[in-house]
Parts: sequence; structure tokens; C-alpha cells
Amino acid sequence: MARAALLRITVEPLDDARVIRPAGEIDVSTITKLRRELDAAREEAPTTLLDLSDVTFMDSTGLHLLLKASRESPDGQGAFFILHPSPVVQRLIDLSGTASLLRFADPAVEEVVG
Repeated sequence: MARAALLRITVEPLDDARVIRPAGEIDVSTITKLRRELDAAREEAPTTLLDLSDVTFMDSTGLHLLLKASRESPDGQGAFFILHPSPVVQRLIDLSGTASLLRFADPAVEEVVG
């Protein structure tokens, strides 16, 4: 299977936000593609929502990207939030003990996007 086929990404506008929906595997071979989409979304809209519900695998490079995006997301501008982490992603977050360092959308936002 080609590396590019391991991760599909869709981007949708939502009011003043961009919703990025990766599907498949996030690892060292696909992280550049996701990073480019996150950077582009941040330039296009004040809020970026990353829906991880269709992620089937994530390694430490993916977790590092989530941590970096959350850390670089100041309150009030350039907001970044994680939506619907898949069980695989949630397990990685739980095992790494990084949940308190990540920014998750509140349930009201998830209802609008989901």
C-alpha cells in the first residue's frame, strides 16, 4: 500500500473555523501531510478543529503534533481544539498522561461539528 493512501484528510469550513478530518494512520510517514493541513487551516480561519474519530493508528509523532498545536494555541486567537478522539488516539493520550496538556472541544462545539 502506498504511504499516501495510509492517510486521507478532508478540510471543511465551519463559520470562522476549519474542521480537519484525518482518516487512517498518523505516523512518521504521514505526519507532514497533516502538519501542512493544520498550518493552512490556521492561516485561513481563527479556529482549527481536528476531528480524530477516523484515525486508526497514531504514533508518538502524531501525539507530538497534537501537543505542539495545543501549546501554540493562545487563548483568544489561533485556537486549536481536538474533537472526537478515536479509541486508538484516546488510548495513546491516556497511556502518555498528556490529556491535561491537550485542548479538547467542549460538548456544545462537538454537537455542531459532529
